[in-house]
Amino acid sequence: MVKVSIITTVNHNVGDDFVREGIVYLLKKLLGPIELELIHKHLPITTRPEFAWLHSTGLRRKLFRTHSKIVLKGTQLVDTLVPVFPWSDKVSKSDILVQSGAPVYWVHAGGDCAHNEWWSPLIERRWKAGVAGRPFLNLAGGACQHWDSDGKEFADRSDVLAYIREFFDLTKLTTLRDELSLRILGLAGRTAELLPCTSIFAVDRLGVIPSKGEYVVLNYMPAGGHYLLGQPIDAALWEQRFVTFAQEIAKHDRCILVCHDQKELNAARRLLPEMETFYSDSYEDYLRFYAKAHWGLMNRVHGAFALASLGKPAAVVGSDSRAKMASVIGVPAVFVNDATPAWLQKQATCLPERTTVFAKEMATLKSESERRYLQLLKAALIKN
Repeated sequence: MVKVSIITTVNHNVGDDFVREGIVYLLKKLLGPIELELIHKHLPITTRPEFAWLHSTGLRRKLFRTHSKIVLKGTQLVDTLVPVFPWSDKVSKSDILVQSGAPVYWVHAGGDCAHNEWWSPLIERRWKAGVAGRPFLNLAGGACQHWDSDGKEFADRSDVLAYIREFFDLTKLTTLRDELSLRILGLAGRTAELLPCTSIFAVDRLGVIPSKGEYVVLNYMPAGGHYLLGQPIDAALWEQRFVTFAQEIAKHDRCILVCHDQKELNAARRLLPEMETFYSDSYEDYLRFYAKAHWGLMNRVHGAFALASLGKPAAVVGSDSRAKMASVIGVPAVFVNDATPAWLQKQATCLPERTTVFAKEMATLKSESERRYLQLLKAALIKN
C-alpha cells in the first residue's frame, strides 16, 4: 500500500481539514487504498509518531495560544538533538509527501514564507537528506497578502524568490488556487496550473450529500478576517454592517451563525445572542451542516467553498488576498471595507435566485477540475 504523508494542520483549522480531505479524495481515486499520515506543520516534531499527541490535546491548544514561540523553539531543539528514525518518521518513510493547501507565498512585516517553521525540519533535514527521489507535491497552495497586492513586493526579495524557486523545483507537481500566487511564482521564473482549491472535493471524500436548504448560513470574523496587514480596516463599521444585515435576513429566513473557532463563537454570542449558532470540534460536522444550507455569506473563505461544493451559492467578505480565490469557482468576494449595505443586500437578493443554476455550474466545474487534477497527478505519480 502506498504511504502518503501530508503536511497540514491537525485539529487546528477547519478549512485546512477541507483542503486535505479533498487531496485524499483525489489520491485515493488515482491510487486506490493508501496508508495516510498527517504532520502538523505548526509543530513539525509531530513527524515523529511519539510526539503526535502534541497536536491532539487541549494542552497543546492552550500552550500554543499563549506560548507558541516557546513551544515551537523547544520542540525544534528536541528534534535537532534526536536522530531521525527512518522506519517510523512520517516524512522519511513516506512514498509520497504532500504539502496541503494554505498560503505558501507571503511577505509581511513580521516574516515571510522563506522562514516558515516546517521547511527546515521536514524538507531540509528529512526529505532532501534521505527521501529525495520520491514524489513531493505542493497542492492547492496560495498567497496571503494585502487585498490589492499584485505581488510586486516580492520583486526585491531575492531570498524569498530563491526559496519559491527551490520549493517549486523540488516538487513533482505544484498547483495553485489563486491568481496572485501564480503571479508571484512567475516573478520567481516558474509557472504552475491554476485550479480550484481541493476543498471542493472534501464532501465527496466523506460522502456528504446536499439536501434542500433549511437555513441561511452567516459567518462573522472581527475585522473580516485573520489579518489587518497594515490596511486601514474599519472593524467597528464591519461589525455594525454585519449585525444589521443578519438581523434583516432573520426577519424572513431562519439564520444560523456558523463559527469555525471559539473566537468566532464568542463574537457571535456577543453580537447576536438571540440567533442560533453552530460550532463543532469535528470538520465532518461542518460539512454535514453546510449540506442543509440554502445559501451563505461568509468571512471564512473555506466555508464558502464548502457551501459551493454542495451546490449552495455563497459570497465572501474578506480582509486579505486569500478571499480572492473564491473567483476561481465563480463566488463573489469583496474587501471588508467595501461590503456596503447595498452590496450585502444585493447578495441577499441574488444568491437565493442562483440556487438551481449555481448547483449545475458547480457540478460541471467540479467534474472538470477533478479530471484535470487526476491528469496532473497521474503524470506526476504513475510511471509509464
